[in-house]
Amino acid sequence: MNATLKTNAKSSDDDLSQQIEDLREDLLKLAATVRNEMSDGIEEAGRQISKTGREAQTTATNAVIGHPLTAVGIAAGIGLLLGLLARKG
Repeated sequence: MNATLKTNAKSSDDDLSQQIEDLREDLLKLAATVRNEMSDGIEEAGRQISKTGREAQTTATNAVIGHPLTAVGIAAGIGLLLGLLARKG
């Protein structure tokens, strides 16, 4: 009877060890999947930011080309304000 208990305990330990090993493998697979998904998401966000930056640059360039005197006036006004702020500081 004592031998049967030892055999069952050994079998339970082996089953538990196998389950832990299976769980470890599943967690590694899950971590790899999450890492790949995040990497893809970050790359897509970078592409979107780059595209938005190029569009903003094009819009600003077209606005300056279309209204050069207004652009010079705005630049002069901003320069004046920055100069006044720097002088007070």
